[in-house]
Amino acid sequence: MKVSVIVFDLDGTLYIGEKAVCGAVETVNTLIKHKYQIFYLTNNSGKTRLQIVQKLDKMGFRANINKVYCGSYAIAIYLAGNKITPVYMIGTDGLKMELMAHSIKVENNSNASAVVVGIDPFFSYEKIVTAFQTIDKGAKLIVANTDASYPVENNCRLVGCGAMVAAIVAATGRTPDFHVGKPNTYMLALLCREHGLTPEEICVVGDMPESDIQMAVNFGCQSILFDPGNIFPEFTGRKAEKFKQIISLIKKGG
Repeated sequence: MKVSVIVFDLDGTLYIGEKAVCGAVETVNTLIKHKYQIFYLTNNSGKTRLQIVQKLDKMGFRANINKVYCGSYAIAIYLAGNKITPVYMIGTDGLKMELMAHSIKVENNSNASAVVVGIDPFFSYEKIVTAFQTIDKGAKLIVANTDASYPVENNCRLVGCGAMVAAIVAATGRTPDFHVGKPNTYMLALLCREHGLTPEEICVVGDMPESDIQMAVNFGCQSILFDPGNIFPEFTGRKAEKFKQIISLIKKGG
């Protein structure tokens, strides 16, 4: 089956911080012009889908909320689908908004069915203690992702959700019961379910072999590694060092 759906990672692929990657907007718009369906998929659990759409629109990407899959939305769908509520949440207001939009009650104490961990710029010892007490009572541990860091402007990186998860795991001795983020295929499966798609129709474009590309491998779909700095010279799969190469690689397939 010919690829007709392109799933783009965001941080490090389409944009870095608040700036679009060179050639990204033009490439995405060209693919749309050639009738490819474009989706955006990110481990980011700090923003709502709407906030991500607004960021993409500001940069010149054409996006709508139904084509965006992110950590906060995926956690909310997972919890709602498994009837897990209330929860103790470590995360941002964006994550809380997605949870509440899907009727997940958020508690500020240890009386919860699960501890939910997303990226949290105000992470603290007090939150670790409450998570510890909640899990000690039998609550599940559901996490957005285990990413150690993510890229921002000026060739810098910031601490990712994985640091928060690691602290909870170290304190409790409990590995996560489920994590929705890449390389787990949960978000891709959700995308296919909601839009009636199959793995054979999809090509994932991302900048990290161990998350974006591994997710594609796990799901049985095609992939392209975007590696502008040739950071992964040992990578043997399909790779683009410039965005304009992505279109020709997609058309070649295989």
